[in-house]
Amino acid sequence: MRKLLLALAAFVAFAAAGAAESQAPMRLAGNIAFSTKSVGFIVGVEWGSGTVTLRGGRVIHLRVRTLKAGMIGLEAVQASGRVYNLDPRRPGDIAGTYASIGGGITVGGGIGAQRMKNEKGVIIEIDETAQGLAAKVAGAGVAIELAR
Repeated sequence: MRKLLLALAAFVAFAAAGAAESQAPMRLAGNIAFSTKSVGFIVGVEWGSGTVTLRGGRVIHLRVRTLKAGMIGLEAVQASGRVYNLDPRRPGDIAGTYASIGGGITVGGGIGAQRMKNEKGVIIEIDETAQGLAAKVAGAGVAIELAR
């Protein structure tokens, strides 16, 4: 019974954090799509590329990098979603280190969704599909850079 109450308390805390974050104003800036590959034994490294298409049609090319703790295996991920709070006059603000906000979810078959925010206030909501065989204990921040 105690474990059930602790689990329920944790769920409520995550839901409250997500609700507080979702009350902040969000301005749709465009769409994002990227693909990554990862490999790991104890520590996993993920790398890939993608694009952000702003509402006016401008395309920004990206590089994506992640370091994962406790990963063993190989994995390929396809992700797409929306970008919020990116000022079209400062598209470079998409670059940064993103941390998960409001929790994420992964269901069977490697299908997941998450919301991330960088230090400049840019928010990315993505749906992702993973293929391969990998076990992960914990994730880390996602680093997005402008491609040269």
